Formats: sequence, C-alpha cells, structure tokens
Amino acid sequence: MNYFFELITKGVGFSRIGRIICSKESKRFISTPNIIIPMKKSLMNNLKFLEEFEDHEIFLILKDFYLQIGFLRDKFKKTGFIYTHNGSMESFKGILASNIDIFTEDNIIPSIPFNTPTTVINKEFAEEEIKIFIEESNHILQQHNNLDFGLSIKIYDYSELFDLYIPIIKNNKNVRILNLVDLFDNFNNFRNIIKIIFKIKQELDNNLVLMVSGRIIPKFYPILIYLGVDLIDSSYLLYLSAENFYDTIEYLLPIYKIKYFPCPCTICQRDLKHSLTDKYSSEKTAQLTLHNIISAYTYMNKIKLYMRMEDFRGFIEKSSFDDMNIISTLRVLDNQYFNILKYETPLTQINKVINCHGALSYNRQDFQGFRERLINRFTPESWTKLIIILPCSAKKPYSESRSHKKFHSVIRNYHDFPDFQEIILTSPLGAIPRQLEDIYPVNSYDISVTGEWDNEEITIASNMLISLLEKFDERIPILCHVKDLGYFKIIENARSKIKNKIYFTEVKNNLTSNESLLSLEEKISELKDSYNLGDVIPENKNFLKTLTRKFFKIIDYQFGLNTGNKIFCNGIKTWRNKRSHQIEISDLLTREKLGKFNASSGQIELNLKGANRMLPFSENSNYIVFDGQKINGNTLFRPGIVSFSPSLVPKDIVVIFDKNKEKIIGLGSLIVGSNYIKNSITGKIVNVYEKI
Repeated sequence: MNYFFELITKGVGFSRIGRIICSKESKRFISTPNIIIPMKKSLMNNLKFLEEFEDHEIFLILKDFYLQIGFLRDKFKKTGFIYTHNGSMESFKGILASNIDIFTEDNIIPSIPFNTPTTVINKEFAEEEIKIFIEESNHILQQHNNLDFGLSIKIYDYSELFDLYIPIIKNNKNVRILNLVDLFDNFNNFRNIIKIIFKIKQELDNNLVLMVSGRIIPKFYPILIYLGVDLIDSSYLLYLSAENFYDTIEYLLPIYKIKYFPCPCTICQRDLKHSLTDKYSSEKTAQLTLHNIISAYTYMNKIKLYMRMEDFRGFIEKSSFDDMNIISTLRVLDNQYFNILKYETPLTQINKVINCHGALSYNRQDFQGFRERLINRFTPESWTKLIIILPCSAKKPYSESRSHKKFHSVIRNYHDFPDFQEIILTSPLGAIPRQLEDIYPVNSYDISVTGEWDNEEITIASNMLISLLEKFDERIPILCHVKDLGYFKIIENARSKIKNKIYFTEVKNNLTSNESLLSLEEKISELKDSYNLGDVIPENKNFLKTLTRKFFKIIDYQFGLNTGNKIFCNGIKTWRNKRSHQIEISDLLTREKLGKFNASSGQIELNLKGANRMLPFSENSNYIVFDGQKINGNTLFRPGIVSFSPSLVPKDIVVIFDKNKEKIIGLGSLIVGSNYIKNSITGKIVNVYEKI
C-alpha cells in the first residue's frame, strides 16, 4: 500500500482540506482533517459503538490482536488504520516482522512508537533518549523502505530538540505521518508549539501528514487545524471518561454535576441519564466514553463544514473566547508570523460573511494581507483634484447602502465627479478607495457598530489613511464628511503627517440630513476647482467611467502597479452576462475579450488575450513557469513547475509561462501559495481555467 497525502483546498493559516489515499484502485480515502478513534476492547464489545462508527474513516490499533482477525477487512472495508505500540521498541519490531504481509497489503500504516518509562528528565538525558530512538527508527525505516510509516516525535518541553528529527525525516521518504505525541500536552507553551509548527512547514515537505496525540480535548481542535494538524488522536477521551468527566466541547465537567444533558445523542438522553446515580459503574464509564467520542466526532464534522461553507477564522475566534492560551496563540500568529502566513492564507473567499469579533479580528492574516497589498499596489488617478473622505456602511458594497446613495446623489451631480477620489474609513480594514469596494474582504466583512472606536482601530485606520494620502499631490484638498469622534481622531492623526489642507462639512443631526447633504454640496463646489489639474485629464473619456476606474484598480491590486494601463490601454466595454452573473470585459477599440469580473470572488479572471497584454512581465507579479510547451489537463502538479513568483497566495489568479518563459500558455487559480510550492515535491498547485 502506498499512502500519500493529497491537498484539496487550502484554508486560512496552515489549515487545509485533503485526503490520505489508501487505494486509488478501490477509491479508499481518508478525509482530513479527522479524528482517530482508538480501537479498544471496551468499545469494540459495545454494539452501539459499532453502529455509530462502523463508517468512520480512521482508527488507532494499539493491540496486535486486532491485526490477526478478519473483521478488519470484513467490518471496516473502507476504513484506514494506524497501528502503534505501547511496549518496547524491540516488541514493536517483532510485531512488525511477523505481520509484514498485513501492513503491506491492508489499509494499515505502522507508526513507530516513542515509549520510555522516564518521567523526570533533563535536557541532556532527553537528547540521548531521542538520539537512541532516531537510530532505532532509522534502522526500521531503511529495512522496510517499501513500507510507509508514521514517526512519533517527542521533545520533552525542549523545542530546540526537534532539530534532531529533521535529518531522519528528510532522508527517509517513507515517513508519511509525523505524530507529535507530547507537543500539545500543555498549551501554556504555545510559543514553543508555534516554533515547531513553523519549523515543520518551512523545512520539511508540506505534504507530510501531521498527527497529534496526548492530552488533547475537542475545544482545541479548531486551533490545532489552523496550525496545520490533519489527524487528531482522541484516545485521551477514554482516560477522561474513566475519570468521570463529561465533555461539552466548551468545558469538561464532572459527571456528578450534570443535571441537564446538553447533548441530544441517544446515549445522553437515555442510557447515561439513568446511570448517574451509579457512583462506580463500568457501564456508566462505557456510556460516558461513547458520549465523549460522539461529541468529538460531531464537533470535527462541524469544523469540516465550517471550513467548506463559512469563515473558518471567525469560527476559531468564537471558539477561543473562554481560553486565554488560544487567544494568545492567535495574537502571536497574527503579530509575529504574518510575513510567513500571508503566503498561506487566501485573499478571497466566495459568498462568506466575515464577522469581526472585536480586537482578535483586527489583524487576521487576510485583513493584513489586504491592507499591505492595497497600499503597495494602489496609485492615484492622475486627474484627481479632490479627495472626499466618507464613513463606512453596514451594507456591502458601500455604494448600494442608503447612506452612500444619498452621498452620491450630491457627488455625482457634478459632471467632473470622476475627478474626485472617494476614500471610505472603516474598522477593522482601515481606509478603502471607492474603486476597491467590490473586492474581498471589503465586500464581505461585518462588525458591530456602536459609534465608538478603540485605540487599535483608530491606529489601524490612521496608518492606512496616511499611507494612501501620501500617494496624492499635497496640493489636492481633502473634504471630510464624517460625524463620530473616532473618524475625527483618525483624520486628525492623518493631518499631523500630511501637508494637504483638510476641510470638514457641517453635519446637522446625521450625515444624510438635508442640511448635511447641502453642506457637502457647498463644500464640493467651493473646493473642486481649487487645485489646477493642468492638462492631465485623459483624452480617452472612457477612463473616467465608473466601471473602467474600478477595473483599473482591481487589476492593479491583483497583478501589480500599472497592470491596468497595459491591459486596458484603449479603454473597456463591459456587459453583464445574465447566465453567469459576471461582467464581461473587452477592449473598447478592438472588441477583443480580455476577461470577466466575478462578483462572488471580487476578482478579474483574465483570458489569454488579456494576460498577454501584461508582457513584459514583472518579477513580482503572479506567475508560474511550467516545464513544457503545452499543458495537458486542467490541473498543474508540483513536478511540472520549474520556477514561480515568490509572493503567490492561494486562490490568486496566476499566469503560466512555458519552460523558456517566452510565452503565456495558460491561466489558473492557485490552490496553494509560494511557501507550499517551495516546500513540497508533489501535489496539485493550480486549477487551470484557460490554456493554449
């Protein structure tokens, strides 16, 4: 059997949806992320357990007895197994040798165990233990080099000792699963946990399957998956059940304190409810074990559903609010590891509402990535003669909201309104040019609105506003139509850093009152001609159209500065495709189709004619060089990639060059980012949507 991991979808952080392929011929797969359920005698003798979990995808075998009996093939035909051993290494070697045919032919992967009776240990002794284990493991791996293995990793709270394992993993390609057996036993050591996870992701093949064992409870599942864990051993739940703990996901409660069962499973509502009075009962322990495993299994399914259908980062934030270590982990990842994680986290999500849960959401990777890319790739229109600063709205895009429609009833009354640059202030994203209101995450986020801004929100918006305004000529006047104190603080912070003159409208009652809108109109009339543009107004008046202005900035945001000038040099003609609900884009003069705007993703999907207009290509743009002259099929795999841009992000549109980098042979949507490509040798990289 040849186990290997196939990534299907890349999520936020290191999270991913994938599968372990047990057999391509019989189409046996183990989906990830997933929990591993231990195969214990007490469970296997329980008919209800067999009914509940006979279709579960992966079990853990601890006793070699289960290797010998036929029901592994009869009862669990579509199931995968991991075999490990609680005894000595010598005993494991003997079991491996005597069952080699089973491991070779069946859907069972042996995991080399790290078992030592030592409980009190210093660093030097730990290092010696690890070296002995590595030597013995290396012998096993080389002796059975045609067999795939899991490898147990133990560090004894010394994160620097992980480096000892790197050579054996790199030198033995049959190491498929890394079982981190003690890394997550104490989440107080979250900084060490993060260090090791990042070392794995940066120095080892990213298609290694990450498994965790030890003292792990379901409430930590979301953050574990965010950190890239694929398989979670649920064995610790058996110990907790024996200690009479009832898992509610949020809390572990002593069973004697339970008066009302929150779980609707049949175990809780029938059997367990009637055995509460039994103080010491093996039957109650069995029922409690079954509930706890069902609870973990259900929670994992909920997580997988959120990963596919909802905003998974938001789910992690919600699940973290009663645990300071999870909150701290997220903050450290956001603040100290952004420059790595920004190449792991997609900058687009389709049809998902991004709920912001306070300060924990302010610096999530996709928000930071959006801000950074916007600042780096946005350039002012040369004909801008007035900057208008407006507040955000609850409805997205902003221009469809009631308040912004009223603002536009004033602003668009002026024939020269395309000369006005609107900037919307918002939390937690910052400052948004009107042209980019339809891209992710601007088109998707939602936040509780009270009119009050905390210091961090003000700082984020101030810094972004300053970075934007510094791009404009300092003689251009800035008109602010805002009300709440937070907006004024942001603008005052900007005033101290820029030289432009700043003006305010007179707001009465609210921003959309007749008096306030009249003041907006009067101020625009007063200021709009105070900056002399000279002769920078474009000859091609198509450049002044709203959609043209929008698509110029969106394509720059996707591919880099001045891309819009290359692709849309003659202006554009657009029309809505009623079938796909997308906006088709073509050249105004030649009528060549150049691409289409997908409102769901907020991306412009160029076609080959549009992409070829970008040549000569910037090294910082999104490209991949394919090892060939023509692409076969609709997927690009890692072995076929010669080189790639160092700043690729999952789900970005990418241009595919031939092996000589002389012509564009395809376009696609990235499955993974540049870090993943760099640290992998197999797997899917691009979904190709057009090719020569």
